Formats: sequence, structure tokens, C-alpha cells
Amino acid sequence: MFRSLFVTALVVAMTPLAEAADKRPMTFDDLMAFKRVADPQISPDGTQVVYEVTEILDVAANKKQTHLWLAATDGKTPPRPITSSGKRDAHGRWSPDGTKILFESTRGGTPQLYLLDLKIGGEAKKLTDIATGAGTGIWSPDGSHIAFVSAVYPEFSELPYAESNKKNKEKDDAIEANPVKAKVFTRLFYRHWDEYVGDKRQHLFVCKADGTDCHDATPGNRDAYPTSTTFSVGDDFVFSPDGKYLVFTAVPAKGEAWSTNHDVCRVSLDNKSTNWEALTKDNLAADCSPKFSPDGKKLAWRAQKKPGHEADKWDLEVADSKPDGSLTGKPSDMMSKHDLSVNEFCWGTDQKILFTADQAGYGVLFELGGQSDGTLPHLKGGGSVGSLSRSSDGRQ
Repeated sequence: MFRSLFVTALVVAMTPLAEAADKRPMTFDDLMAFKRVADPQISPDGTQVVYEVTEILDVAANKKQTHLWLAATDGKTPPRPITSSGKRDAHGRWSPDGTKILFESTRGGTPQLYLLDLKIGGEAKKLTDIATGAGTGIWSPDGSHIAFVSAVYPEFSELPYAESNKKNKEKDDAIEANPVKAKVFTRLFYRHWDEYVGDKRQHLFVCKADGTDCHDATPGNRDAYPTSTTFSVGDDFVFSPDGKYLVFTAVPAKGEAWSTNHDVCRVSLDNKSTNWEALTKDNLAADCSPKFSPDGKKLAWRAQKKPGHEADKWDLEVADSKPDGSLTGKPSDMMSKHDLSVNEFCWGTDQKILFTADQAGYGVLFELGGQSDGTLPHLKGGGSVGSLSRSSDGRQ
């Protein structure tokens, strides 16, 4: 059984006359006054949730702040903020033992990773100091390592970390200091919709839990993280169950301007090769968002069937896997009998997967697996459900 967590609002009863008198059209300022809640993450023991709260400080100056808050899942303790930098503190992730929260922050200028020890309290400790910034940090299963994303110039990515970091900073500083702001492109995929891609590549970096021994684990002239939200759900990369490999969504190795052939790839933590092992090479359409089952024996990911079609239906593939993340069998399409396109998903238990899908104008939460008749139970309907998270025991 899954217990649900709901945030409820207090409704104040008013007389019909007073209610009619107070009614007015909603304004833009009203919308900007709302506090936006996002990215809830349940603690390993299921007792707490860390989440983001964003508020607009000055509309005219386009100024806002995002802080991390903590709430009890039983609703008995009032939620409280645990960061107060006045900048952007986001993407909170629990350590496996539930004592620390890893997050990214712009409090020092460029986004970097910070660590908040809930047992000790006090100010967060800065973990990274990479010239190109760090974000989307995640923990290894045993808590000994951290992986994160940084956009770097690929021509320096095979150099030792200290040298590569120095050259990245020098190039960024030179571009900033140059009064000429014209852009020169030498490759076709220079822009995706309304955003310039630029000359950098999003790579996965690995460091020890104390921030030392940092290095690029996906060197080369290729993105190891989706450059488009079309192919992105959640963190898009994960440690293997044994903590020795990274399994991630990689953009097409060739023809990325017209190809949708994203692959789920695998590299060791100390990888230095620009050639990454593709676990989904047999599918010429998109594969993304790998997630291991709680027991580490299965890998699930989203997949499309039609090459070149960004709007193709997203299915859910599941294959048996080893502790190192390699696959031991052919994937099974878990959505072959259902006319739904999978959005977000997470493992509930070793046999069940929870996912969201659009249905009749709503974002509905479904449960997949364990049904002998092949039906898909609705766990939550109405409105729009998103940002799925689970406790270690799968009860929350």
C-alpha cells in the first residue's frame, strides 16, 4: 500500500453577500504573489520532505529567490525553511543515511554544490568550486561519491581536472571581456527553439562526498545530459547499484540536429574515454531517464519507437540488470497494451512502477505491475500530478 501526502488549504466560509463583494478579476500581480512549490524529495525513512519554495521579490527588477523547506510527512509539524541565502537554493537531495541534504546554490555567484548537515545544523558547507558551475547533484548508493552536471568546453575535457578547469575559466573570462558579442557557429545544431546551445557540452562530473577528487567522467564533444526538456524527466542520470558506474541519457552521437536517437549510456566513475557504452543501441529512436529498481536487479527507462519523431508516444522499458548497471536480458515494453504516453516515473517496489500520463486533459498518477488482468489502477486523478519521489522502503 502507498500512503499519500497531501497539502491542504484552509477554506474560510463567507456569506454569499460578502463573497460577491470581494470577488474581482485575477491580476498579474496576484499571480506573481504566489509562492511556487517544487521538487519534493522524501527522506530515506519516509518521515520528512525537502522541497523548493520560490517567491518573486521584485517584478520590475525581475528578482526572485528560491529556498529549501522541510516538512513532516505526517503533517503534525509546521513546515520550516532550512536555507535563507536570498538567492537560488534548489535541487535538494537526501544522503542515503538521511542525515545530510545536498543542494545547488547561486549564493556565491556561479551555481555550486553545497551540503547541509541536519545533525550539526548551522551554515551549509560548499563542496564544489568548478569554474563552469555545478548542478543536479546526486548521491552514490553508499553515500561515498557525488555526481553532478557542468557545461564545459569539450576541447579541454580530456585534460587533468585542474588544467581543464583553468582553461575553461580563461576562455569564459576572455569571452566576457571581449567587447564584440557576435556569435560564430561552426555546427548545425546551434540553437534549440529559443535558446542558443553554444560551444559547451553538458558533462557528468564525479567527486568524493567531501568534494575532493573531482573529475570529468564523460569527456568528449558530446552531451551526457539532455539539451532539450523533450528528452528529460527528473535527474536523467543515476549511479549503478554497486556505485561504480554512471548510467545516463546521452544526446545522439551523430546528427543531433535532426536525430532523436538519444541513448541510455554507461561509464565507470574513473572513465577517461570519449566512447561511451550504449545500453540501448538497438533502438534508433529516443531512450532516456534510467532508474534502477530498489533491489538493483532491474533497470527501467522511457523509450520512443519512431526515429526522428519528438512527439512520439513514450513507452516504459524494463530489463534485468547486474549490480554494475549492465543489462542481462532484452527489454520488455511495459506499455504495449496501454494507449498512454509515460511522463515521469519512479519505482514503488521491486515489482511496481508509478508513473504520470496525460489523460482527458489531466495529469494522472498510475500504478504499473502486479495486476494479473493488466489494468492500470489510478492512484490520483484530477488536476495535474508530478515530481514523484519515494522513501527507501517504498511505503511513502
